[in-house]
Amino acid sequence: MTSPVGTSRRGMLAGTAALGLAAALPAASRAAPYDGAAWRRYAERFLLPEGRIVDTGNKGISHSEGQGYGMLLAVAGGDRAAFDRLWGWTQRVLMVRGDGLVAWRWTPDGGVADRNNASDGDMLIAWALLRAAETWQAEAYRTAAAAIVKALAAGLLVEQAGLTVLLPGRDGFRKGETLVLNPSYWIFPAIRAFAALPGGERWGKLSDSGLVLLSKARFGGFQLPPDWMTLDAAGTVGIADGFKKQYGYDAVRVPLYLAMDGYRDPYYFRPFATLATKFGATKYGGSAVPATVSLPGGTTTQVAASVGMLAVYRLACKLAGAGDAVTVPPLAPDEDYYSTTLAHLSALAAQSLGIDP
Repeated sequence: MTSPVGTSRRGMLAGTAALGLAAALPAASRAAPYDGAAWRRYAERFLLPEGRIVDTGNKGISHSEGQGYGMLLAVAGGDRAAFDRLWGWTQRVLMVRGDGLVAWRWTPDGGVADRNNASDGDMLIAWALLRAAETWQAEAYRTAAAAIVKALAAGLLVEQAGLTVLLPGRDGFRKGETLVLNPSYWIFPAIRAFAALPGGERWGKLSDSGLVLLSKARFGGFQLPPDWMTLDAAGTVGIADGFKKQYGYDAVRVPLYLAMDGYRDPYYFRPFATLATKFGATKYGGSAVPATVSLPGGTTTQVAASVGMLAVYRLACKLAGAGDAVTVPPLAPDEDYYSTTLAHLSALAAQSLGIDP
């Protein structure tokens, strides 16, 4: 299969802001809008009064990723008061490192439990601040976002084998001359927003490198990216040691972020659609789509993909030309934080692309 890297990478309106594409689409093609009611349902479950998003599937902790997702969804839902609570808690409690980055993990019984940053959390927070600055015409948000983006570029953007890549955190991801990377940390619409800032040229290179890596990081029969991968000095991509050697809860966000940035080329979505179609289609017995796939072996877990993961797979199937191969059940009243978040982000992506979620 030939990678389309270097050709037309986005089959959409180049230059139109991500998550704002619906305004440029004919009304008949738009999905139901993500609105304040959708956001309120999310906030009622996961946003605590003090301004933190609680990870209900992970012992009630909070983390920079959750704060970023919450801030992003608050902007989409038009709730500035909630956004300010989220951003205020993040500043007071998680921005304690002194380098402009965000400590990634907070526990109810111990406070900040890991001061290392998680680059995707920093990116989500900065991107949400840029979205808020645009939505509410508040320059203070833009200034705060630019500071985080500058700190990320200074400490986390590195060059390897002719590629500009993103370290997942300041500490622990260099193994000699080999880097450990996470494909799902390429949040393409955020990267594009950062590239548009003054001095953002390296972010544009990061986006291009992400597409190159996704063309290389295809393992097993389904040609899926691993949750965690390596990139050595020669440019060889592998499956990282020290982590579960699988595709799953992390890498499921790869097609989601591509869709959120308006990509439509089936090349990027076909591996995920193939997985979902094989296990979800009636002709294969209609067995549950697995939550994880071992790599490179291809053994599938007995744990079924969550509702949120299925929402991502439905989106991937539509973009890969597989149609409505995946049925997504309603979110359960006790659906956990991560699954619910994936479902809400999938709705935003479908809205931006003008397709039914």
